[in-house]
Amino acid sequence: MLATFGHSPVILITGASSGIGRALAVRLAGSGARLAIVARRGALLTQLAAEVEAAGGVALPLPCDVTVPSQFREAVAATIARFGELHVLVNNAGRGNNAYIHDTPEDQLESIFRVNVFSLWHGTAAALRHMVPLRRGQIINVASVAGKIGFPGNGAYVAAKHATVGFTRALRSELAGTGVLATAVIAAGTLTDWATAAEGGSMIALFDYERERGNQLAAQMGRELPPAIPLLSADHVAQAIAGAIGDPTPELYTHPGLRDWVMEYEANQELAEQKLEPFWLANREGYEKQHDAPPAD
Repeated sequence: MLATFGHSPVILITGASSGIGRALAVRLAGSGARLAIVARRGALLTQLAAEVEAAGGVALPLPCDVTVPSQFREAVAATIARFGELHVLVNNAGRGNNAYIHDTPEDQLESIFRVNVFSLWHGTAAALRHMVPLRRGQIINVASVAGKIGFPGNGAYVAAKHATVGFTRALRSELAGTGVLATAVIAAGTLTDWATAAEGGSMIALFDYERERGNQLAAQMGRELPPAIPLLSADHVAQAIAGAIGDPTPELYTHPGLRDWVMEYEANQELAEQKLEPFWLANREGYEKQHDAPPAD
């Protein structure tokens, strides 16, 4: 629904140097949209801008650390200065962490919240000062199923994504009647470097252990398995996000079966947790093996 914002909407995407952000920029390249692409890695942004322009698009690379409020505000201002307007802000930049709550260093907790939560606040505030007077625009916040359901081993990230969902809901309440939309993207497993780039180290080995051992424990305990949510490509998720531009739907679920799983969890959390428990136990077992800790009684 890009046409909601005219033939050549201006879209600012954070975390654009890789993963979902990069895939979204590539997907929008031939749509007529004018893109401002934001990330810390300037060389990768330059490469992406060239790719977008080769596909007939327009891209403004803006190297920026969104965890620094002044830099994010400057990126928003530079976008408006270049294109004269800003229609859509996609808050996609984010990072996970690999640590149980009792092992999470304070600086890691603060870092996870700076990139996943505080950056959204500062960038959104800057964008709204332009959008609200014009009575049109959209804020898209890329959250996660971890913003709906609790998972072990990355509590800081889970808490941050719950905050992202709450922030988006508060935003919708404040934007009622303004013509500006706010959308939370609820994604699940996606083929990006998210798990390997987590603060505290890669989560791949722990995820693999949890899956294999969790299935064993579920069989031993006679537990029904939770729904199997497919692992999708970044382009698949980007396609869903592109389709949400201009759509007033409050939350976008990007993976087949994900909405139903979240609804099941919210309808009966205790029952849903019984299905998840074997995998939680496996996760803790794997985590303790990695950290040479004695198993819990």
